Amino acid sequence: MAAAVYPAEPADLFVLLYDAMSDDVFQGWTATRWYEDERVRLRANEIAEIVLERGVLDPEVTEGIVAERGDLGRFTILLGLDTALAHASPYAPYHGAPALAGVLVTYLTEGRLNGPGTTGALLPRCAFPGRPRGLRSKADFFGVHRVPQAEWERLDHAILPTVNDPHFSRDEPVAVGCAPVLETYDDVEVEFGERDGATVYRLRPMDSSGLRSRIKAIVRRLDESGAQLAVMPEASLSDALLEHWKEVAFDTAGRDRDRRPLRFILLGTGPVGGGDPPPNRAVLLDRWTGQELLTQDKLSGFTLDAAQMRLWRLPDAPAAGTAAEHIRPGRRVSVLDCSLGRLAVLICEDLGRSIRWERELLACGVSHLLVPIFAKPILEYRWEDQGAERQVAELGAWVTVSNSLTVGAAIPDGELPGPRYTCLVVGPKSLRRTAYASDRQFGVARTGAELGRLPTSELPRVFPGAAYDAWHHHWRDAEQAPGGVTRR
Repeated sequence: MAAAVYPAEPADLFVLLYDAMSDDVFQGWTATRWYEDERVRLRANEIAEIVLERGVLDPEVTEGIVAERGDLGRFTILLGLDTALAHASPYAPYHGAPALAGVLVTYLTEGRLNGPGTTGALLPRCAFPGRPRGLRSKADFFGVHRVPQAEWERLDHAILPTVNDPHFSRDEPVAVGCAPVLETYDDVEVEFGERDGATVYRLRPMDSSGLRSRIKAIVRRLDESGAQLAVMPEASLSDALLEHWKEVAFDTAGRDRDRRPLRFILLGTGPVGGGDPPPNRAVLLDRWTGQELLTQDKLSGFTLDAAQMRLWRLPDAPAAGTAAEHIRPGRRVSVLDCSLGRLAVLICEDLGRSIRWERELLACGVSHLLVPIFAKPILEYRWEDQGAERQVAELGAWVTVSNSLTVGAAIPDGELPGPRYTCLVVGPKSLRRTAYASDRQFGVARTGAELGRLPTSELPRVFPGAAYDAWHHHWRDAEQAPGGVTRR
């Protein structure tokens, strides 16, 4: 009867064993010593072979191993299950396990590998922290992410249906187009007011014929450039402009990927959706279908101080004091899984105030962060650069920051010296994670309809999220074993 407490299905069993395993094991080097023990890895490989062949692990086998070895037994089974589950991951380099097809189907239809018998979620890994591997955390040993129920409840997680997926190749870079959209304060309505005794402000784009023409030019240039992903800045979107973007993007879309490869457009952010106050909402669009793939409300409003208002030359700004952004803050984090990876959006201030979202994104292993901002020009080693570098180290994510020209156009060169950039893309430099090294790409655009380009005149690029056996030696052990796994 005791064996019945263990499920036979590998994803549910992984969740149960992972949650039951003491965190104390991972505070020191105990788990690392176990991981390097050849006997542990051999036994884990045997378990992986059973699961790959049968699709399940007999609960009596689990019971016997745990009863005999305790946490070491749990750890051994987890390694074996992890190797097997790599074959049910769209991001891993393996295939050839028909017995695990049901686990993959569960992920694609239900949004998680585990079933209703366990809480929270188990998700495939598609990113790995971009720092040297030393003492690993519990999560870093495995090719899946265990998302506890508390974090899962704060996530709006979705998977792009296979029929609509762009099917990015894991080994090919993806060109990113970032257009400023907004050029000066003539393109933006900056409104100051009083609310409950405090000074507040709102930003919204001016819905002019000139801005609508500029959007058409941006879409045309994105197609001409070969961009596959586009990110527009903060404060450039409204309900009316959202519909305009959809119309222009969809009407110009073509099925020739060589001529018109653009698929995903983050349309910037703005007061979308109504309310008093409205949210500051970002919208990610599938250019081919016109579908809103992801929406994200800004989690933390930005408070301007007097020095910033003077430096930015904000129209009609108060001469002293502070002004708080008047928005309805978001409460949830939206995440989208597709062949590009696991995507999320952070809006300007959210990049620097990670306490509101970092636990959720770390738990589910986001591989790409899209960050629209409304700020002074991007400079090297400043807050955007520092915030992006942190997420590369913590998440292993690619971070794309997109800014407008508006604030920079108002600030004289002498008050903000040095090279000014309109976009920044940062990601892991080395697949093997042997150093604190990142790939930093600064882009410049001179007008609202131009795309931010590198000094080489090329667009910045990111790589799709994927899981690599370089991160998990136990995967390589199984691959090299007789009758081992098959690579894609």
